[in-house]
Amino acid sequence: MKRRAEDGILKPEKGMLLISEPFLNDPNFHRSVVLLTEHNEHGSVGLVLDQISTLKINDLFDDIESENPVYVGGPVSRNSLLFIHALPGIPDSEEVMPGIYWGGDFEMLKFQLNEKIADDKLARFFAGYSGWAPGQLEAELEQKSWIVANAIFNDIFSPTADLWKRVLRRQGPEFSYLGNAPEDVSLN
Repeated sequence: MKRRAEDGILKPEKGMLLISEPFLNDPNFHRSVVLLTEHNEHGSVGLVLDQISTLKINDLFDDIESENPVYVGGPVSRNSLLFIHALPGIPDSEEVMPGIYWGGDFEMLKFQLNEKIADDKLARFFAGYSGWAPGQLEAELEQKSWIVANAIFNDIFSPTADLWKRVLRRQGPEFSYLGNAPEDVSLN
C-alpha cells in the first residue's frame, strides 16, 4: 500500500494510477486511467491505459507477427512508441511497480512476441505518453482533476472497456458512485 497524506488521500508515485474525475474536460483524459511510470522533482510521465487506437503493432513493424493493439498513451509525442510489459528478462527495462516494467530492449521484446512468449496480457504498446511539468500534476490534484489510486497487475493488462469504472469502484463508496455519473450532467 502506498503512502497517504495527512488528509488520507494517496500521493502520486511511480507505479500508481491517476483516475480522471468524471467531468474532466480534457478530451485526452476523459474517463481515463493513467499509469504513472515516473514521478519526481523533474515532473511526471504516465501512460493512458484505456484508450485503444485502431492500430495493431504489426501495422507498424513488418517483422512483428503479433496483433497486439496500440493504445494512445497520451497527447505528448504521439509519433513515438512506448511499451510496458511483465517480462523480467528484457534488458534495460525499468521496474515501475512489482512485476511491471517500462521500456527496455525492443529487439528482445520483438523476439518474444514472435515466439509467442509475450502477448497482450504481458506487453502493451502506446503511441505517445502523458507528461506533467514539475508541480503541474500536484496543481491538477488540488483542482480535483484526478484521484490517485494503487495499481494492481490486472489494471495494466486486463480488458480496458470498463477499466475506469472498475478502478473507481475499488476506491470505496466515496468514489465508486462517480462511475455512475452521466457523461452529460444535463441528463442528470
